[in-house]
Amino acid sequence: MQKHQKMLVHICCSVDSHHFLSELQKLYPDKEMIGYFYNPNIHPKSEYDLRLLDVERSCKMLGVRLIEGEYETNKWFAEVKGLEQEPEKGARCIKCFDSRLEKTAQIAHQMSIDIFTSTLLSSPLKEQQILFAEGDAIARHYGLDFLKIDVRSNGGTQRQSELANKDRLYKQTYCGCQFALSKQRETRKELPLELMSNIGKQIAPGSNEQRKAIFELRDKCEQESREYALYKQNKIIWRNLRSVCIDGEEVISSYIITHSRSKDMIKTSTITYIPQSIKDIESKPQNIEIGYARRDDSVFIDIHDANKLLGTHYKNAQDMLYHPPKYEDEFALRAALCGMDSINPIIIIDRRIKHSLKILIQAHFQESSIFAIAVHSKIV
Repeated sequence: MQKHQKMLVHICCSVDSHHFLSELQKLYPDKEMIGYFYNPNIHPKSEYDLRLLDVERSCKMLGVRLIEGEYETNKWFAEVKGLEQEPEKGARCIKCFDSRLEKTAQIAHQMSIDIFTSTLLSSPLKEQQILFAEGDAIARHYGLDFLKIDVRSNGGTQRQSELANKDRLYKQTYCGCQFALSKQRETRKELPLELMSNIGKQIAPGSNEQRKAIFELRDKCEQESREYALYKQNKIIWRNLRSVCIDGEEVISSYIITHSRSKDMIKTSTITYIPQSIKDIESKPQNIEIGYARRDDSVFIDIHDANKLLGTHYKNAQDMLYHPPKYEDEFALRAALCGMDSINPIIIIDRRIKHSLKILIQAHFQESSIFAIAVHSKIV
């Protein structure tokens, strides 16, 4: 095959590439499109992996061969050093475009392909004329042609959105780099949840692990021809930024249950343990003792009783921290102990302590719209 019969297309994400490649296939039916996913700007790695997963699905749907470039994130950070505080569409973004277009040109040259382009041209968040100029300059340096195409005008952006919805693509909420994400969330007075990860990789709402699980389930449904609906849920997301439980001068092992409100190094009063019959996650009654701090809303249970309710075998609270229960089970534990609409601090400790403790919990609550999936199932 002659080199001019191929075109290397840099791909940034599935939403942009799905529409862009579809239009290229209509305009150039005799050319073989080869996708090149090179995006060391995407952070964190879990977000990169999810976008790559969706691009692979999109390319498979379109019959486009895909090549994955290296995840040279350290190289990218070095290239944009000093530009971290630049606004979106500023100097950092131009440097980022140059970096990815340059690498695409190098790969095209190595593969003896004389024309390349980028799905960045499809994004309404990118300055098209800047991309045209940067692409042309890089192409000249390698003796190549950069294809300048406008797929946004005349309703193109709307068609792109409609196609993404129709084919149920992953529609990310930020460009890719951590600097743009942090600035975006700061403007909204939110935390960049995408950059946060649970120590034990618990699949909690709004987490990278949760998004990945949702879209892996989407792919599985399609492979098994099962009907599903991809949609959004609005939830109050909770994150434990930092927590410490102190007995006298000693920091003791503890686990904070989801949706526990903040405590600013408060000293509880003495803790009274009351025997109660509480249903476990399988709705079976279990006899446990719940500790209540007088003049405070903190609630305590020991790891033995936590195991009873969760059906687990944790050695201690630290073991639970590094191997957390399923989020659904943890939330069910809250509902059983204090009610699902409660925000009492619920603290799991290794043994029943009846004297006062010092508690620090730096909790963050944030309303977020997150991905969800409903899968067709039959009643057996």
